[in-house]
Amino acid sequence: MDDFPSMNPAQQKAVTWDGGPLLVLAGPGSGKTYTVTKRILYLLHRGIPPEQILVITFTKEAALSMQRRFQQSVKGFWPVHFGTFHSFFYQILKQSQLIGSGEILTFPEKIRLMLPILQKIRKETGGSLETESLKEECAAVLSAVGFYKNTLCEQEAKEKLSPEWRAHFQDICEAYGRKTALCGKPDFDDMLYGCLRFLQENREERQKWQKRFRHILIDEFQDINPVQYETIRLLAGKDTCLFAVGDDDQSIYGFRGSRPECMKRFEQEYQAQRILLDINYRSLPGIVDASLAVIGENRDRFEKELRPDPGRTETGSADSFRIRCFEDSDKEVACLIRQLEEYDRRFSQQNPPKQCAVLFRTNWEMQKLAVKLRRAGIPFWMGERMQSVYEHVISRDVTAYLSLAAGAWNGEDIQRIINKPSRLVSREMLAGCGCMEDLAGHCETSCHGADWGRETAGRVKKLIRQLQVMKDMSPGLAVAYVRKAVGYETYLRRLAGNNEEKWEEWKRLLDWLQEDASRFGNLFQWKEAQAAYTKSLEQRRESGNSGKAETGMRESRIRLMTVHGAKGLEFDTVFIPDCNEGNFPCGKFLTGPQAEEERRVFYVAMTRAKECLELFYLSGKTDGSRPPSRFLNPFLRSRQAGGDKSPWVSSADSAGTNPWS
Repeated sequence: MDDFPSMNPAQQKAVTWDGGPLLVLAGPGSGKTYTVTKRILYLLHRGIPPEQILVITFTKEAALSMQRRFQQSVKGFWPVHFGTFHSFFYQILKQSQLIGSGEILTFPEKIRLMLPILQKIRKETGGSLETESLKEECAAVLSAVGFYKNTLCEQEAKEKLSPEWRAHFQDICEAYGRKTALCGKPDFDDMLYGCLRFLQENREERQKWQKRFRHILIDEFQDINPVQYETIRLLAGKDTCLFAVGDDDQSIYGFRGSRPECMKRFEQEYQAQRILLDINYRSLPGIVDASLAVIGENRDRFEKELRPDPGRTETGSADSFRIRCFEDSDKEVACLIRQLEEYDRRFSQQNPPKQCAVLFRTNWEMQKLAVKLRRAGIPFWMGERMQSVYEHVISRDVTAYLSLAAGAWNGEDIQRIINKPSRLVSREMLAGCGCMEDLAGHCETSCHGADWGRETAGRVKKLIRQLQVMKDMSPGLAVAYVRKAVGYETYLRRLAGNNEEKWEEWKRLLDWLQEDASRFGNLFQWKEAQAAYTKSLEQRRESGNSGKAETGMRESRIRLMTVHGAKGLEFDTVFIPDCNEGNFPCGKFLTGPQAEEERRVFYVAMTRAKECLELFYLSGKTDGSRPPSRFLNPFLRSRQAGGDKSPWVSSADSAGTNPWS
């Protein structure tokens, strides 16, 4: 094991390191997993007992993948410990008899526990108790509570919430903690927070676990959060060797509490040495150069000189990387569909098939293209299980408005929209009403105060008139009317509060719903298309549960994924559409750490590509509110300097050219 002819010098140095704590900076495609696996083999060769080696990563899939690669490299079974932070911390708590062997709370169970807490606060403050919107609020509150448990940063957690919940954050945390304790199931994030407190408060137990492992290898170290970092510090005794592998440029989970600055803390606090895996074996030189031009504009990062594999060449800098500009979204989508159709046709006979990915910033943006591809008959695979875009609360609200306007009285629909925007209608007022006109009269008689009753009745009568106006409108025009005239968009803007990212996401969804509805002659046709798409998603979920998902993923030539879902994967060709402000980066008024994380998200997307990378953006001429992404500046500046003759940027006129010919 003294010689590794298949390794480059940096990999070999990392694998055979014997000089104490080590930080391995591993650029994209640099053989990170290969290096970690060889490191384990090297330790075993040196006589380290396998049960004293702990390998931690962040997802179950990554841990199992690394374990499989290790087992394929050795003969027989070697009891090296592989696991995630959560699974390892869970074992500490379980073996210390602090928790039983029961299940972890599922997301629906967490919603059920949180819902009555928020309903109680709403009731005390006089807010709407409409269940559907409150469930979405529950998800946001649970996310903030989880962020707090992972970072212990209360103020930052509060800032993720609307003012309504921010003022009650501590009460919510305490009430939710009592409920999880009573139900006998821990919250997923309790694994981390609970383990940290246990090790801090129990010296003997801490010392016992410190003696358990002589070598701790941590993969994807850039994703570590403060609670995980502090817990690892407590687990690492004076004789424990820490081997941390990661890339601060690929840290994209700040919304969950990850802190890439923990890598610098590790280097300073442990006086760790640093090794850079600097060769990208994945991507062609043009892609490597382009991605480095983007990430190089971040300031708070380790400086790295990365380079492509010397054995991979291309004839020109623009061969593997290209940017395409479009006047409007319709032309962008039309070009993308043509490209995907050609890709599917061109590589359909290859075995194994070449694979192409279209990467998106959000799930909802991904589904917008999925709807169009399905209608165009182009086969694709969606990498993440998700709720249909038509089942989003906003989609269901808009569809409910149109259904009521068409005369389809439905109690569920009226309950859904009656207070969006607020019309001061309570559930009691809705009881026993057979039609909208009955509701208006019932409001006046069921209210305790006459003035309130008249105001409520007036608002309901106005809604009736609005629904009558919408009755003969086309679906697209009706959606626009609901947004503006009825006041639904104003209602959403107020609901989003200071969360600009949430508001931008909702507004883009409304834009898409309006555009989608405009393609149909009547509501019946649109609802039929909605049902067909939703059913297709359900069938995909069923195929996943029956074990067909992995086969479909291998066989599919075209995949739609979010950037976060694609992290750790690679594809022959990658398309990144809608490279405009508000999407890349996601949100408005981003500066400092937030803007740098968004640039890292974009960098991760770019570095998934092996042979061909295409970025699409709108010129902003027809939509001035969404200029080209700031992440394209290195290339657009080059275009301006070259008199619009950049080797990367193509106009819409050349959008139909074939990048694979």
